[in-house]
Amino acid sequence: MADKSPEPPKARFRGTRWPGMIWAVPVAAAGIVIWLGLEAVAKRGPEVTVDFPTSGGLKPGSTAVKYRGVTVGHVDAVRLTKTLNTMKVSMRFMSDMKGHLGRGTSFWIAGRKVSFGNLASLKTIIAGPYIGVEPHAGKLARHFTGLTHAPVLHSGAKGEMLRIVAAHPGNLSRGAGIYFNHFKIGQVVDVAMRPDGRHFEISAFIHRAHENLVSTRSRFWNAGGVSVSTGGAGPKLELQSIPALVSGAIGVETPPGGGHPDKGTIYRLYSGRAAALSAPGPHAVPYRVILAGGPHGLKSGAKVTLEGADAGVVTHVAMRFDPDAGKLVTRVDLALEPHDLPLAAPHRWHLADPAPQMNAMLATLIGQGLRARMDRATPVIGAQTIALDLVKHAPAATLGTGTVPEIPSTTATSVKAIMAQVSEILANVHDATSRIAAVSRSPRTRRTLERLDRTITHVDAITRTTSAQLPQLLASLRQSMHAADAALRSVHGLVAQQGTAANAPESESLPRALYELTRAARSLRELTDYLSGHPNAIIFGKGR
Repeated sequence: MADKSPEPPKARFRGTRWPGMIWAVPVAAAGIVIWLGLEAVAKRGPEVTVDFPTSGGLKPGSTAVKYRGVTVGHVDAVRLTKTLNTMKVSMRFMSDMKGHLGRGTSFWIAGRKVSFGNLASLKTIIAGPYIGVEPHAGKLARHFTGLTHAPVLHSGAKGEMLRIVAAHPGNLSRGAGIYFNHFKIGQVVDVAMRPDGRHFEISAFIHRAHENLVSTRSRFWNAGGVSVSTGGAGPKLELQSIPALVSGAIGVETPPGGGHPDKGTIYRLYSGRAAALSAPGPHAVPYRVILAGGPHGLKSGAKVTLEGADAGVVTHVAMRFDPDAGKLVTRVDLALEPHDLPLAAPHRWHLADPAPQMNAMLATLIGQGLRARMDRATPVIGAQTIALDLVKHAPAATLGTGTVPEIPSTTATSVKAIMAQVSEILANVHDATSRIAAVSRSPRTRRTLERLDRTITHVDAITRTTSAQLPQLLASLRQSMHAADAALRSVHGLVAQQGTAANAPESESLPRALYELTRAARSLRELTDYLSGHPNAIIFGKGR
């Protein structure tokens, strides 16, 4: 009988509370995802929406939001409004921007144009535009309205705002620099037309470090173009900077003696540096001059000189017809600058009210022959100016009374002054010939003197005909000079040791008379030589 083997034990399944090791991988992956999600939520910054005028170039997910060149966010979405005139741009910022997107934060679309003041903007032509942001601390504001232009000044910029009025701003634009001695001290914040349409108002910002360079006496001018100045070294080309040719620039210079400007101070923008520096200052004294005829190119801003030295500037020119006199006259308003007319020590100008001192000085000089006339800074091609010069034998005159005193003028031109000199020479020659005729009895001497007298009479007639053409005048003067020389040689022959006049008993005073005659002829010859080399003196006078 065979033995029965025992049955093997039956296996029993016993569960465990822990999953198998294979689940470690998905669990770890899930943990990583959860951790990254939590980190993303923790680092996720604020979201805002900004309204901009509709324009292209913004791409969701790629267009950056930058603060001073540093990326602080990205554009999430761009949606057009129902009117299609504006678009809503949603932006998501980094967590670092929390607390910096309060009310007052500025947004603008940058990189659309190349700025010659910042050549780094060239790369945006390839990379495309971006959103610029100027943060403002405070509680988060979800909705903003974007700016049409980038702000000129960064938040927190410290300095002083100035108001400048211009008849024409030229090529000035927002962001244009303000330069003092070719060093940038500020910039133009805005340029706007006034309601009258005739003037522009410029808002200018001066950085706090340079506020001391601007006072109530500061002069501003448009320095954005190319100017040509003349001086002792010849013509000179002046250019503020290359960017100034596009965006414009303002130059400023501050004469001494001014105070700190207040909020109500309004400055004027002049067309150029010369016009700005020659403009009347706060201490200038106004006067008036009435000239015969038209202005002949005289304009506001022209120089006023006193005996050749700068003394002031013309402020207004107006021509009118005088029915009583039946002729045209030009009224010229001018301002004389005390700073250009220093007084001898120990005298000083009372700048609080310099008018009484200026009036007293002019009254004294007018008594000595001071008169106003129109002149040219450079003969033929120079600009018209007003010259205050001392005129010999001027008729008596006084300084006019009234709110604006009138300085007497002279109608005598430079050519008349030249002709007066010629007439004086001829008078001396006439006197000499008369004296010679009185002391000489020689028929030969009388004939020679009569010929000389006729020659001088001919020259005298020429000097009275100032309207004759210049070539004819010079030819006549030259012919008369040769005739006078010939006559003098004849007279010298007479008074020689073998001459007739030398042997005459009445010839004692003859050498003295001939000496005076020789001097007169020499003066006449010098005048003729000068007119030959400077024919424009007949019209514009002898240059200084």
